[in-house]
Amino acid sequence: MLEDIALSPFQDSLTEHNRFTVLSDLDRLPVAARAEWGHLLLDMLRDVPEVPAGHCKWRFRRMLDADGTRQLIVGAATRFDRDVQAAFTAYVPLRHHEVTNRTGRTKESSALGVLLTPRHDGRRPWNTSSVRVHGDLEPPPQDLQIYSEVWNRAFDKGGATDQDRAEQPPAPTGR
Repeated sequence: MLEDIALSPFQDSLTEHNRFTVLSDLDRLPVAARAEWGHLLLDMLRDVPEVPAGHCKWRFRRMLDADGTRQLIVGAATRFDRDVQAAFTAYVPLRHHEVTNRTGRTKESSALGVLLTPRHDGRRPWNTSSVRVHGDLEPPPQDLQIYSEVWNRAFDKGGATDQDRAEQPPAPTGR
């Protein structure tokens, strides 16, 4: 995942500084958690293709820094297309907005989302996409409503299991 981000071509107005920021955010994941999260992502990638044609399955894991200002979101989805890209691009800002509303620490807060999607061409096992947001996004209320309806509706109707609880990083071991 780090290699994918380090070597991927830039899109639109992204700069090398943006790449370093994303890699730095990923590097904040405690070493003790990296192997666990790596295994989890591989499990997610094996799980997400198991859906009927025309459907999409999502799996996410989030972690908040102890002070609540940095959020790391990793996930996997069945496929990568324009709809999945748009949905993921809505998911990360929505979770960022929800956390900053709870913490009140908008200006210093950021969220990084990394999404893996299986490839079936034999060239590589997955594609990597990332979205990073920082500070007050000032999302229009109608956008927040749409994002919330899309991403929170299953929980409101009781049709989903919440496996997206944000976890805290492991405590230092004293070494």
